[in-house]
Amino acid sequence: MIGSYMAALTFILAQVEDGDGAGGFGGYWLFIYIALFIGIFYLLLIRPGQKQRKAQQQLVSAVKKGDQIMTAGGIYGLVTQVKDDFIMLEIAKKTEIKVSKSSVAQRFGAAGAEEAEAGEEPEPPEASGS
Repeated sequence: MIGSYMAALTFILAQVEDGDGAGGFGGYWLFIYIALFIGIFYLLLIRPGQKQRKAQQQLVSAVKKGDQIMTAGGIYGLVTQVKDDFIMLEIAKKTEIKVSKSSVAQRFGAAGAEEAEAGEEPEPPEASGS
């Protein structure tokens, strides 16, 4: 993807160097093109990444005891304990695992009912012990 941006920048630079009819601007067009390129790069690549990180941080900070969550690895469970760096997750009766807070992908259950009603994801089925 970066290669395509570099090819576009090379093309723009070639156009600026060849253009003698630029009037009084001369080399200023080069700076204008580079500024536009940096602006587009920011809007297409950097800004969406910042939004995703912010949404993930909000999701992780909203997790509390009693929430049903899904981890990035696809493990569903009930949060039994929340600490600074990790969450204790009950995945079956009397079976708990320790997972990193950053591995939380989605939140379900009573605390996440608003998301389920909004049509995002239905609550996962409960695992039966029999």
